[in-house]
Order: sequence, then C-alpha cells, then structure tokens
Amino acid sequence: MFITKIKKCRKSQSSIYIDGEYFAQIDNDMLYLSNLKEGSEVDDRSLSALLQKSGEKRAKEKAFYILEHRSHSKKELIDKLKREYSEEVATKTAEKMQSLGLIDDNSFAKKYVEELLFTKHFSKNRAKYELVRKGIEKEIAEDLIDSFDVDEVEQIRLLVDKKYKMAYKDEKTKRRAIAFLQRYGYNFDDIRTVLANEE
Repeated sequence: MFITKIKKCRKSQSSIYIDGEYFAQIDNDMLYLSNLKEGSEVDDRSLSALLQKSGEKRAKEKAFYILEHRSHSKKELIDKLKREYSEEVATKTAEKMQSLGLIDDNSFAKKYVEELLFTKHFSKNRAKYELVRKGIEKEIAEDLIDSFDVDEVEQIRLLVDKKYKMAYKDEKTKRRAIAFLQRYGYNFDDIRTVLANEE
C-alpha cells in the first residue's frame, strides 16, 4: 500500500489517501513525526499506530479545551470525548488529565453539590441523582449531600417567591409551580406546606 495523496485540512489535520482512496484524517504533527509522505509505502500496522497516536493527541487537546471552561468529573469528560473518539482513547485521555490533577472527582463533587443545593436550589434527592449521573459513586454522593444542612421547605419557598409568586393565589400558576418543584425533587407534602400559606 502507498500513500498517494496528502491533503491539508482545517484544524491542523491532513486527509490521507491510500492507493487512491481516502483513508482518514491525521494530525499534522503526528504525520510530520512519522516521516510519511506522498509515495511512502505503508502497512496496516503502521497505519493503525498512526491513527491511534493522532487520536490520542487530538483527544488530549480537546480535553484541555473542555476543562478550560469548567471542572468535570472523570465520567463526564469521558462521555464528552467519546462523541469524537473511541472509548479506549477517551478513557486513556481522562486518566491522563487525572494524573495531571486537572480532574478530581472528590473536589468536583463538593463544588458541584454546593451549586446544585445553593445556586440551583435542587432538593437533596435531585442533587444526589445529578451527582450519580456525573459518575460520582452513590455512597459518596449520599455522604456528601448529608453533610450539608438544608431546610427544604425554605428552599421551596425561595423558589416559589422567585419564579411562581402568583402560585399562592392562582390555581393555574400553582399547578405549574408544583410540577416544577417535583422536577426539582421536592416531595409533595413539603410543596403543599409552602403553597398553603398565602403571602
């Protein structure tokens, strides 16, 4: 097999054609280091190795870009990388980020649960669900959430006063508020306790 064409693309990649047919896009740096050029003879093994190295480099760059914007759990980062790369490359990249100290599930979980409880005002049950969904172990999520003292009735009252102030007097608004609060994980008895008290 021979490389019959190398076509530069955007995002620092090149399209490689083998024996006249498109093969794959390869990172330019990896292509340069491989010393492969148009006319070079290649085999399946060397092509697979080049693809793997190219994928790992691109995934690492993508991970740095993702983590620039906000912290992520390991699972969350892997899931995002898997949209473009293989599970093996995504997992290996996340482990690399972990070894560099750029992802830490414990510190992520603590920061995230504070946001869920005190910024978004989710119930403890909904906060636990969100943590587990991000890849935090259920027991760790439960212990962490239990360490916070939260008055859920007050949380409900705060949300109603902020988003559904008319729910105290208008039945349609009250129904919408109840549906909203249940999506946030609050139990119906606590919701009813708040909405039964007119301002």
